[in-house]
Amino acid sequence: MRPLYLAGAALLLVQAFGIFLPMGVLGAAIYWPASLEFPPSQVLPLIHANESAVRMGYGLYLGWSLTFAATAALIVGLARGDRSMSALSTLAIGLGVASALARAIGIVRWLTGSSALAEAYAAAPAGSTERIAIETTQLALNAYGGSVGEDLGVSAFAALWLASAGAVILKDKGLPSWLGWAAFPVATISAMPAVGLVGLASPVDVVIATTVMLLWIAAAAVVLALRGLQRG
Repeated sequence: MRPLYLAGAALLLVQAFGIFLPMGVLGAAIYWPASLEFPPSQVLPLIHANESAVRMGYGLYLGWSLTFAATAALIVGLARGDRSMSALSTLAIGLGVASALARAIGIVRWLTGSSALAEAYAAAPAGSTERIAIETTQLALNAYGGSVGEDLGVSAFAALWLASAGAVILKDKGLPSWLGWAAFPVATISAMPAVGLVGLASPVDVVIATTVMLLWIAAAAVVLALRGLQRG
């Protein structure tokens, strides 16, 4: 069991801290994540001027986000301990997969639609109706992708997964109960950005909401690493 615990801890640490790799690439290229709020007239030229870095950064971000599905399933599996799969466990895993897929949809907008719009924007004359149309399209694309990726994927589905995982921990005792109890306040904070779906301003920034969940995952990684070392 020791190699399994240590491998699991490594996966969770990648999930908890792997975000810094795409953040470093995109931050240097387009001032990400601040650029998520930039107007099209500002962000499209940045994307066009740094196309290779944008593709690399968002490619890394896509891979890291899809890894969340494996992370979610691993934590639920550990939370069950020796117990068989229950409806709650199945629901939790499904929510984790839904979160990963929604995140992926949000990220792909930058690798495909926004990149194409950035190229078209660069080719259009300054002040032209083409540029105005491209800016309007980028606004709509970003609003849609942001709602799916950030509001649903990073916030709503991930928070529901964490709350479900916490319930599985308390029910099946596969992980320490303190980790299960801690899941509920963390899930509450993580869910707050999702109020943007109904037109409300979130009291918590999505970066903070994501950070608290990643810290919870890091705590789970420490638990697994200690179990692996104790079995050595």
